[in-house]
Amino acid sequence: MVRDGAVAQLCDLARHEDDRIRKGAGGTILNLSHVDVHSHQLLRCGVVESLHQFLVSQDQHLQFYAAATLSNISVQVDDPSLLVRDKGIECLVDLLKSTDRLISQSCVAMRNLASQPQLQLKITECGVLEPLYSLLRHTDTNIQTAALSLLHNLSILEDNEAKIINMGYVPELSLVVRQWQIPEGQRHAAATLRNLATPTHTQTLITSGVMEVLLSVVTNAKTISPVLHEVTAVLAVLSREPEAQSRLASQPASVLDMLQLLSAHIRAKVDLKLVFYCLGIIGGMSASEKLRDMVIKKTDILGTLTHYITPQTPPDLIKVVLWTTDILYTHPTINHGVKNELIASVNYLKDHVEDTDVKDACEDLLASPR
Repeated sequence: MVRDGAVAQLCDLARHEDDRIRKGAGGTILNLSHVDVHSHQLLRCGVVESLHQFLVSQDQHLQFYAAATLSNISVQVDDPSLLVRDKGIECLVDLLKSTDRLISQSCVAMRNLASQPQLQLKITECGVLEPLYSLLRHTDTNIQTAALSLLHNLSILEDNEAKIINMGYVPELSLVVRQWQIPEGQRHAAATLRNLATPTHTQTLITSGVMEVLLSVVTNAKTISPVLHEVTAVLAVLSREPEAQSRLASQPASVLDMLQLLSAHIRAKVDLKLVFYCLGIIGGMSASEKLRDMVIKKTDILGTLTHYITPQTPPDLIKVVLWTTDILYTHPTINHGVKNELIASVNYLKDHVEDTDVKDACEDLLASPR
């Protein structure tokens, strides 16, 4: 444990006139900021002012210390906006046009600062999207991933969605989503598309060819689970749109491959979050009669769903199970034995579940024409 008095002296040295002393202090501050308790000490002793002076200087060593320290301490405070003085964000944005070392650290610093909505907007207003765009194709995959992680956080804010789309990011994100060789960057790209897949922008994503890209990722055996979560989440939203259903219907072989994989994940009952998204895709696409026929004829999905219609299934999951069941089980080719088993399961669930929304969903399904 370093005494507060020593930390305060260190912050004073960071403002010393001698560059060598300032750099020594800056390096020590960075080292201390890796430890949570020391980060809080640095904040109490006024390190923010020192970091601001580092950022606005023309010294790349000091700028690196500032950006790296901000990255570390920004995750320790409730309000990251308190860490940035006037022109501080602008300085971080300017660093995106500097050396690779500073570019990477600036991206990480702004990513962590962008955990707060006020700063998500501020960073965008300071012009980050233009220099960030070119970094999505950077030859250094670490920088590419850092840039994608920043964009991911910026895309959380609704006010940033249109700006990101209008800058032409969707085709670039689609390219990255295909790159299974950089799974962390792939995950951030998919998560950004997920944030952009709001009612206002779903049509833009579909016409940009996002459906076809995501379909290829879902059916790629090399796609890792965190990426699969994000990709299936986007598909679950887009698959409800008629244009998306039309595009899927035009690729029966790829859709069949996808259905086999989705059904396998649902049967496995291992990753319930993934099951939720898989059912969202199947339920959404089944609004199309042609796709619904494919789901019924090429999978045993209804037989599998029966195993989820129990009081032990989490409420959010059981609601999407019931929604998907309601869409599918009236299909004329469904075996009466399967239908009767489903109805019996839904009746049992209705009588034994406490969640009122689930009860209502059961009653809606039971009231549907059979």
